[in-house]
Amino acid sequence: MKFIAYGLNHTTAPIEVREKYALERDKVFEVLRGLKPKATEGVFLSTCNRVEFYLASETVDDVIEETHKALSSIHRLKPADIKKYFYLYEDSEAFFHLFRVASSLDSMVLGEAQILGQVKDAYEGSKETGMTGVLLNGIFSRAFAAAKKVRSQTDIARMPTNVSSVSVDLAKKIFRSLEEHRFLLLGAGEMSELTAKYLADGGVRGFYIANRTLDKAKTLASRLGGTALSLDEGIKKIAEVDIVLTSLGGGFSLNKADIEKLIKSRGGRSLFIIDVGVPRNIDPEVGKLESVYLYNIDNLSAIADENKGERQKAVEVAESILREEVDKLCSWLMSLELVPTIKRLRDQYESIRQTEYLDFLKQFPHLSDKEKKAIERLTRDITVKVLHDPTVNLKKVESQVDRFEFARMLHEIFSLKDHHESDR
Repeated sequence: MKFIAYGLNHTTAPIEVREKYALERDKVFEVLRGLKPKATEGVFLSTCNRVEFYLASETVDDVIEETHKALSSIHRLKPADIKKYFYLYEDSEAFFHLFRVASSLDSMVLGEAQILGQVKDAYEGSKETGMTGVLLNGIFSRAFAAAKKVRSQTDIARMPTNVSSVSVDLAKKIFRSLEEHRFLLLGAGEMSELTAKYLADGGVRGFYIANRTLDKAKTLASRLGGTALSLDEGIKKIAEVDIVLTSLGGGFSLNKADIEKLIKSRGGRSLFIIDVGVPRNIDPEVGKLESVYLYNIDNLSAIADENKGERQKAVEVAESILREEVDKLCSWLMSLELVPTIKRLRDQYESIRQTEYLDFLKQFPHLSDKEKKAIERLTRDITVKVLHDPTVNLKKVESQVDRFEFARMLHEIFSLKDHHESDR
């Protein structure tokens, strides 16, 4: 069984490619189900900066082909056109990649906290649909533990940067004093909430929050001091504000003609639009309009990179921790193979035999050496004969079952312990 990480992210694919894979939840599971039976287990992670499959499969090439077929059925994209954007990691390197992703070391904005929650949501969703088993359950639980360890033992957590904070940093570069300018947030989701918090912390009070669901906008605005608007009201407000940040899903978009109509009354006053939606909310052609400055999520990466040097030491420490955790994971996976499981079963029975034999000798101290040896040989012969048929039969069925799941069941039935348990 192979474990692979297959996908694309902000470093390998531009936003115009990534946004095609920004799938709704039901589509995610449709894609996953389409991979069976080539993938025995699978998790599909789709965020604004990455689209990744984490899969357990016996045939890597076949499951990759099946992956592109499943994606093509949704967007009618030719595999030959997009394969160049994808990367592939296998086994220990795939574990390390997943651990880096969960720990935010592979994020566009190093140290951002949202990615761990996104990975957990992707895993829980796959688990609920029956797409995970003993292998991925074990791998992902260790990925979450590793991420927690990185955040608690390194300076990564003390660098609270994310896309929202970078967006506000960009606004500060554009305008010297944010307090004197008006902001509009289109969307009331997590991204807008974080941005609104950063604006409020920076002293900005005059911002608007517009959303399809007005009640959600009102809840967020009342908590952070903004003004709630319906989505239609928010779109009209573009004619008045200085900076617009958009992060709406569900296919929302504004084209060049929409924005051109809205800015006619501005008298040539500059409008800055930061589009962090994936898919993008604003047509790239809007950036060609005079006095309109359009930035998308990929443009933010340059700003995020400015402080990367000072974080490099924390990254090195974090990666060292992750390498250790990957080694522990590999040890656990080896323990799930049937041969080590059979050996552990024999060792456990031998340990029981020795304990009982020594207890017996304490009760009968008068036995001669010859009698002791005879009793020891008898107990050892009994143990060997008890385990002989089960051992032979286990080897026979190894090729007929999922050996990881079968080994896990044996561990539970016989309460087998492995040397790695103390590390968990």
